Amino acid sequence: MKKTIALVLSAALVSMSLFAGGAKEAPKDAPKAAAVTTIKMVGHTMLPKEHVYFRTLEKFRDEVTANYKGPIKIEWDLHHSGDIGTEKDAIEYMTQGTAIDFSIISPAWIANWDKTATFIDAPFIFKSVDHWNKCVEANVFEPIQKTMIGKGVRFLGYGGGGVRHIISKKEIRNIDQFPTLQMRVQGSPLHQAAFSATGIKATPMDYMEVYNAIKTGVLDALENEPAGLQGMKFYEVAPYYIQTAHQITTRILAISEKKFQSFPKDLQDVVLKAGLAASAYHRKTEVAEGDGIVKLLTEKNGLKVIPFDNVEMRKRAMPSIEKFAKDNNADAVLQKINAIN
Repeated sequence: MKKTIALVLSAALVSMSLFAGGAKEAPKDAPKAAAVTTIKMVGHTMLPKEHVYFRTLEKFRDEVTANYKGPIKIEWDLHHSGDIGTEKDAIEYMTQGTAIDFSIISPAWIANWDKTATFIDAPFIFKSVDHWNKCVEANVFEPIQKTMIGKGVRFLGYGGGGVRHIISKKEIRNIDQFPTLQMRVQGSPLHQAAFSATGIKATPMDYMEVYNAIKTGVLDALENEPAGLQGMKFYEVAPYYIQTAHQITTRILAISEKKFQSFPKDLQDVVLKAGLAASAYHRKTEVAEGDGIVKLLTEKNGLKVIPFDNVEMRKRAMPSIEKFAKDNNADAVLQKINAIN
């Protein structure tokens, strides 16, 4: 019996000794596990999931994910179809550093923050898609970029490249018919002035309201590129595609400056490179898909394409565009554009 008790006590002492040894504190100079920071990135576009704009957001996400090797974990939350706000909302949120972190936006909607920015998307200032591409790559809009950083929105790159025409429920074949056309234009004084000068009844309206406005007879038309024509199914209510070729679409991939400045330097560098790569993808894709979209809609959906000579249209619009450039410190930008062949 005594032998059994001694064995039990011995085992207990060994167990306590092992426990005490396991409970020893780690040396004070032992390395600590690095804390992992998580950043949530909320992206936005007004257009549907299938549109090149949303695919560009995905491209941006993928470029950052593939190239950022730092310790920060990034959670991505991408939105489409304007489900968390309009383009105007997106710009406002980005300036404040809330709700939306990055978005593809129209320069026309930046007018509330910088009137000069509207000039990025002015009608008739580019001779062709090739000319537009050269101007974008030459960064002719750098002065506007710098101004907008001060307002709280950083441009990461330029997308677009789609040639814009008039989408109408009326059959329009010459400029003399323009006064009969109630047409939605982007919400900027420049667009209103330029299209009004051609004789069109230019009506600013939120993009998401246009389909129903045409369907109910409030509007007759809008102007847009093939990707928008297809993505929003405007051909259902406005079957005539009048090839005025009045504008090359320019859209901006932008990020909240407050959000950008919250990143460490290595992540900032990756974001800047990813923005350029995503925007180059946007330009290449939108230009490549444009003609195919029109052909498809003509064959499958009854779209009626009407050739149009825009010489007189341009002649009437240009004085308004040049006046706007002069009045809003965009003269130097226009000169740079005109100097590029």
